[in-house]
Amino acid sequence: MSPEYSLRLDDISYSFERWGQVVHALDHIELEVPRGQWLMVVGSNGAGKSTLMNIISARLSGYSGSMKIFGEPHQRLSRKKLSALVFHVTQDPLRGTAPALTVLENLIVSDPAGRMSHGRRRELEMKYHALTAPFGLGDRLHQQAGALSGGERQLLALLIARLRPCPLILLDEPLGALDPTRAESCLKVLRDLHADGRTLVQVTHDIGLSAHVGDRTVGLQGGHVIYDSCGRIRNEQEIVELSYLTTSQQRV
Repeated sequence: MSPEYSLRLDDISYSFERWGQVVHALDHIELEVPRGQWLMVVGSNGAGKSTLMNIISARLSGYSGSMKIFGEPHQRLSRKKLSALVFHVTQDPLRGTAPALTVLENLIVSDPAGRMSHGRRRELEMKYHALTAPFGLGDRLHQQAGALSGGERQLLALLIARLRPCPLILLDEPLGALDPTRAESCLKVLRDLHADGRTLVQVTHDIGLSAHVGDRTVGLQGGHVIYDSCGRIRNEQEIVELSYLTTSQQRV
């Protein structure tokens, strides 16, 4: 039987030194994320949100406590196995795509089916045109990704996440710098990922979004979980009061 939880964090702490002081970015975090859940993580700057994402994706090491991803101990996972389980879409859209490659080439190298389709380029173009056309990128397959706007590159990074078979998707402010039209397109991709059965862990500063999108909202402050609620029980005013109670205490 497959594990019930995509992600389990048990007593996770992470500290670093800054300007001669020890900063406790995460402080004894306990968190369980069921398979297929769309978890919104909200909090002020310095709450520990990005630190949490970077630890899960192994961009940061040296934490204490234990973590399991689909039942497997995080620290025992090889880089290859971790990359097969977890895909991290960072806050910076320039980091999620290869600027020297075309949009088409970015999609091909990210798609296991595409990499195996030798000599079937026309077929791949049709497949990726169908994927990108609803989001305004269908006629830009042969442009270098570096020529796209930041919002278009973020959208491309999310479409790459759709092609990757990773069951756990980490999303660090994927909509933060987008105009409303582009943000709605990206949100459509996230809903499609969720409908595919993926587990989504999404960081946001947007209180309204965190209260009304996804299945569950967790609030972080000062490296602690201070709010955890699911479905329609989530209350926007409660999240405001709890998550922004101590915005002057910058941690990360």
